[in-house]
Amino acid sequence: MMPKFVITGGAGYIGSHMAIRLVQDGHIVKVIDKTPKSSATLLSTLNNNNFSYLEADICNSDLDSHILGFDTVIHFAANTDAKIGFENPDIDFQQGIFQTFKVLQAMKKSSVKKIIFSSSGTVYGDTIIPTSENVSSPSPISMYGASKLASENLINAFCHMYDMKSWIFRIANVIGKDSRKGVIFDLIKKLQKDSQLLDVLGNGDQSKDYVYIDDCIDAILHAYEKSDEKINLYNIGSDSSISVKEIVQIILQEMNLSPKINYLGGPDGWKGGGWEGDITRVHLDTSKIKKTGWAQKMFSKEIIKRAVKDIL
Repeated sequence: MMPKFVITGGAGYIGSHMAIRLVQDGHIVKVIDKTPKSSATLLSTLNNNNFSYLEADICNSDLDSHILGFDTVIHFAANTDAKIGFENPDIDFQQGIFQTFKVLQAMKKSSVKKIIFSSSGTVYGDTIIPTSENVSSPSPISMYGASKLASENLINAFCHMYDMKSWIFRIANVIGKDSRKGVIFDLIKKLQKDSQLLDVLGNGDQSKDYVYIDDCIDAILHAYEKSDEKINLYNIGSDSSISVKEIVQIILQEMNLSPKINYLGGPDGWKGGGWEGDITRVHLDTSKIKKTGWAQKMFSKEIIKRAVKDIL
């Protein structure tokens, strides 16, 4: 029989695309999210006998009865804005660590034995580039990264203590069709408001790894099918990176604009990032997941161009 999936945080960007893909592939899928279905842009019109939607705040709900009978939880629920953690670190604790614990407790009670978890490349902090999964001691420098690493460790403990299996993915910046947040979206919106001046956080030399949404979903489902250890840990990226200055130039070319560009630097004690906890260079080593037979279809520069066209 085909696996049945629960997606926590399924109304979010990656979760919505994952839900749609799984339903298209014939799986039974339940999304659990605090967002009303009518406001879940990509899922609001998804009508399929294999698809159900539960509006619930995971932090304040008992989920065990709602996930009973499912094979795998895909845990995407989290704070999706890494910048917020500086002003309000409680958000990353509640929506990261505590929410993951609630999901794991529900899995234990309902005997769901498999979890797919979307972690982040931010768990590594500022470290050697390109960064592989076997970094000896990940040292996140943001609340968001710390909450992801703590959640990974909770999952590891539950897997060992309660005979579960996990697929943990440390993912680069995911962008593509339907993307409505992140640096590209923000810069485009700024230019649509004022085509003569563009303010950019940092100095433009920040360099990040991007992965296209379809490649990301492909990688997760491929590794889930091809690996079967108790703990399955993989980076997902495009095996490439691109600087903010390069992104700005691609956007300006696509919009046919030539504004004055004002690089703003960063916060007090600035070390090159655009905000507190921002990692200046991210390039994930994806050789481990490629050994399972997956490979990205697009690299960062092409991804940015495609994403800009999608957003415009």
